[in-house]
Amino acid sequence: MFRRLLAVFRPRRPAAPALATHDAIATYDEHGRQVMMPRAEWRDKVLHPQLKQHWDTPDALYGTIMSALSDGFARELMTAAARLVEIDGLPERAHVAHGIVLLESGRLDEAEAVLRAGIRAVGETPALLTNLAKVMHDRRDAAAASDLLERAVRLDPNFEFALNAWLAVCRERSGEAGFLQALQAACALPDSWRARLLLARHHLETGDLPAAREQYTAVLAAAEVNGSALMTMAADLARHGHAGLVVTLVGPVYEPGKHGPQAGFSLLRACLETARVAEGEALLARLRPLAPPPFMRHLDDFERAFRQLRGATVHASA
Repeated sequence: MFRRLLAVFRPRRPAAPALATHDAIATYDEHGRQVMMPRAEWRDKVLHPQLKQHWDTPDALYGTIMSALSDGFARELMTAAARLVEIDGLPERAHVAHGIVLLESGRLDEAEAVLRAGIRAVGETPALLTNLAKVMHDRRDAAAASDLLERAVRLDPNFEFALNAWLAVCRERSGEAGFLQALQAACALPDSWRARLLLARHHLETGDLPAAREQYTAVLAAAEVNGSALMTMAADLARHGHAGLVVTLVGPVYEPGKHGPQAGFSLLRACLETARVAEGEALLARLRPLAPPPFMRHLDDFERAFRQLRGATVHASA
């Protein structure tokens, strides 16, 4: 039953069964140029020295562990992950990282023990419960995994991995009706916005724009609106041909310094699609002082596009 849920439960690439010399990892030389290094060489020349260098620095050690996990080096990280639990002032983070390393290494009993130790240390948290659900999933214990995921969602309905996995479980068990029932239940939880966006997406896909708009209005009415929520909302509306609503719904709420540039780019695209030149240029002026250097080129592209659109509009009216 859980086969189709594997991608949801495993956002990272599983550990490779062996370090094949023909596999390569991108790294950078002393001149900043990207080079490809065989996995075994990267392990010996990059990963091991980094782990040694950061052995007493929790933040750097955690970052090195998570980066190496994404490249499939779980088995190389078990000692470092255990060290992180010893020195990290953030026990939830350390126990989750250690649990994932053990889980990806196929050591389910040890992963469960570490995650339960984390729960004893800090209480139940969405991240600890979700990763414990991964252990149950790998043991094919569907009921236990579902219970843990539901508890994680009730603690934080906006914790993406838990919500998506729980909804997938409900769909697998009870079909579309079960999925929608679970989604409605998640929407009813305090401060829930991610489930509302998923419900709105469902309404858009079934052609019920008023129902989708009702969910968006509820999300936007919250005292604090997440930048990721605005970006998701804008992308879904645009994908279904409602660029005008991106401008009228997201535009009045969006604050560049608070919500980040990505949602702003979605708004700029919507302004272009709906020929709202003045609104688009005003948004550009607000974004420029706050956008990091890598985004400036994109803002220049938008500025040229609005200039051309303005010129075409003036020419057409002449």
